[in-house]
Amino acid sequence: MQIDQSSRRARKLIADLQLTEDEVRQIIAAARINLATFDPEYRANVTQLSQELDRSRPTIYNWADRALEATVETFRSIRTGRPPKNAAPRRMRRRATGGKPHE
Repeated sequence: MQIDQSSRRARKLIADLQLTEDEVRQIIAAARINLATFDPEYRANVTQLSQELDRSRPTIYNWADRALEATVETFRSIRTGRPPKNAAPRRMRRRATGGKPHE
């Protein structure tokens, strides 16, 4: 499995999270397995992934399941929508010219 670091976003995430090459490979394998599970158009060869990573098929599936659990927990904890407006009323400011209030 070759890691493509031509993506600026990939390079940034690898640097920010201080990911090792093995961790990136694990992330890719877990993502491929989960994608193949839920998207019938996507195919993943678990045997090939396990050989490339020198891990058993059950280990690869375990990574995928744990990654999916973490993803679901994270999605469920993310607040959606806009942040609430301040409870305090907004103050009106006066324009420098004309003296009429505006927001």
